[in-house]
Amino acid sequence: MTMKTAEDLTLEIKRLIKVPCKRVFEAWTDPEQLKKWFGPDEDLIVPLAKVDLRVGGKYRIQMKRLDGEFHTAVGTYREVRPPERLVFTWAWEKDGSEPDFGEVEPSEMLVTLEFHARGKQTELVLTQEKFASVESRDRHEQGWTGCFDKLEKFFIE
Repeated sequence: MTMKTAEDLTLEIKRLIKVPCKRVFEAWTDPEQLKKWFGPDEDLIVPLAKVDLRVGGKYRIQMKRLDGEFHTAVGTYREVRPPERLVFTWAWEKDGSEPDFGEVEPSEMLVTLEFHARGKQTELVLTQEKFASVESRDRHEQGWTGCFDKLEKFFIE
């Protein structure tokens, strides 16, 4: 068995988004905008998003599959620097179907979003750390890639 290094359990995704940083940052922090684009694929809708955008403030993004299964991400903002940087914890609720914050699965992760101006575009860099396993990291990579695809579409529509 090979030992997992911290690098193995860190994920970094970069994407060039064709709108300025301010708009991309708002899409990540405005609950109404989050409801329109967040989620890894078209089979998920976001019926509920709560954002308390300040250091120590909490967020909750409730995603619901077409079959009725819920996936609810929650966390606390650690750093809020509009429109350049957003750092927050990331965890999953055990039963994400309730309308308010619930019990969280163990293994809280850390997500850093960096918004770099590239002319009138934004280079979005997501770094997620503290995965419990390589499998979890790989599932999140697939999920975030889908989110980034939907975010790009959100700005086109």
